[in-house]
Amino acid sequence: MGRKKKEKPEDKKKMGRPPTKPVVKRPAYYVTVKVSNSMNYQNTNVLISKDTIPEIKQLIARSPQKVDFLGFWTGKSYQSVPEIDEFIKSRK
Repeated sequence: MGRKKKEKPEDKKKMGRPPTKPVVKRPAYYVTVKVSNSMNYQNTNVLISKDTIPEIKQLIARSPQKVDFLGFWTGKSYQSVPEIDEFIKSRK
């Protein structure tokens, strides 16, 4: 029945949620969707990525919320895609 050693501060387990790494964007087509919450009257922007142009067109056509097409992410900036820009203009 010996005495317990006192724990040193560096030996203590850390409590709480661990930090998260920032998301690394992959090369894909990106869209922001403005989602409105009627319960607390807040608007939130959600970033969505899709791999192909037909997936993006389907998302834009079926979404009841406001959708903003950002473009194709190249790793440094967004490139505009004329095919999708024309699709968005034809829907308005």
